[in-house]
Amino acid sequence: MLLLEADYLLRDAASPVIAGGAVLVRDGLIAACGTAGELRAAHQGAEIVSLGHACLMPGLINAHQHGRGLSQIQLGFPDDALEPWIARRRGRAAPDVYALTRLAALQMIENGVTATLHANYSYGSGDYEAELRAAIRAYDDSGMRATICVGYADRGGLVYPPADEKAFLASLPADVQALIGAARPGYLPLDETIGLMARLCAEYAGHPRLGFAYGPAGPQWVSDAAWRALAADAGVRGVGMHFHLLESPAQATCCRALYPERVLVRLAALGLFETRTSAAHFVQATAEDIADAARLGLRIVVNPGSNLRLGNGAPPIAALMEAGIGFALGTDNCALDDNEDYLSELRLGRLLGRSAAAAPAEQLRTFLATATERGADAAFLDGTGRIGAGLKADLVAIDLAESEGAYLAPDGQVLEAMLARATGRDVVMTMVEGKILCRNGRATGTDAGSLRAKASQTARETRLDPETRRLAETLSDALHRHYGPA
Repeated sequence: MLLLEADYLLRDAASPVIAGGAVLVRDGLIAACGTAGELRAAHQGAEIVSLGHACLMPGLINAHQHGRGLSQIQLGFPDDALEPWIARRRGRAAPDVYALTRLAALQMIENGVTATLHANYSYGSGDYEAELRAAIRAYDDSGMRATICVGYADRGGLVYPPADEKAFLASLPADVQALIGAARPGYLPLDETIGLMARLCAEYAGHPRLGFAYGPAGPQWVSDAAWRALAADAGVRGVGMHFHLLESPAQATCCRALYPERVLVRLAALGLFETRTSAAHFVQATAEDIADAARLGLRIVVNPGSNLRLGNGAPPIAALMEAGIGFALGTDNCALDDNEDYLSELRLGRLLGRSAAAAPAEQLRTFLATATERGADAAFLDGTGRIGAGLKADLVAIDLAESEGAYLAPDGQVLEAMLARATGRDVVMTMVEGKILCRNGRATGTDAGSLRAKASQTARETRLDPETRRLAETLSDALHRHYGPA
């Protein structure tokens, strides 16, 4: 039994800060919360963990990332428009998925993230199930909480709309066509995808930290028949659906052609919203799309750094706020500072939402919720994102020394200073399921140096020959010409 004490306690986004607060943790759950004096008196046998001049609060939730522990910049791919940027990945072989995902989890934990949604991703090894199981093992070994998406796509793998792909391929040099033709399928066929979900749900039933959702890649990549089948199975199993939506200008153009009635109207007709559903990006959403999302209860996950870096624009955060849509936040492993500093990414999102009509105090509480309880909702996680008796002991403590600096006005603006100034370096504790995974910037029970060394090794091993890299660059250039300026 642990008694965590800090100068400030924030139970949830709507509650007032408790000065001299404490949380009692027993068997992976929160047993009680209140003032340190009250809890010390009532639980004299508890082991006391003093967090000092910090804010103890619900753990941060990264509601959209892909387990890429090394960024594209680190791998030698500069920021670019989304579609040409994706094409450059063909210049590398499939890596050790466990090593990269394990490193991504470590980086999130070090930055105060206690739970994440691992969105669909395939390295094209030809064995998607093995890739996914390696990622699952990595999250399990890390100790963090995760919803892991079983990915799927059945069209538009190179360009979209799908009808454009044949002509585009014919326009490419023969050696680039051969490179594309040699690629192995990224995902399983539809029936095998549903079978994989059935096996994973059975194998991990009752797991305290891991759960699953379907991850159809996005409307331009998934056929109507597949949407209908995946949504139906998700409803039967009680799992969520998470996908990319209207991320780039090219995707928006494609969706207008494929779904003249509007993309969310079509997805609703296919049964998608009969289960819990969230979508990432939504950068190119129109006012009508935003109204559809609000009406259908779609949870949106914004990815501001990624969207800006890949030329897609800023997510419409102010419009989401004004529409009453409770959005979450994800780093997409492509945050503004090219790291997993969740607090800095949250600050960027808040700045992009400044034009909303909400008063400053309301905006503050909105973004605290975005990082915690709304993140839990978008990642289909129950019992986390808030501090209260019986909830999961997923907590973070953020040191306030740097936030306050040399001086802070004595009117109690602790949370405002924290959101405006704190970074991942200020995280002094990350706890998941009652276990401290990181203390004062250092992972506990984990050889962080070894994890980084393994990720570095696999990166070196996936670097292909210069000719293959040249062909990938040629393909990327062709996609630039195909889509034209954003």
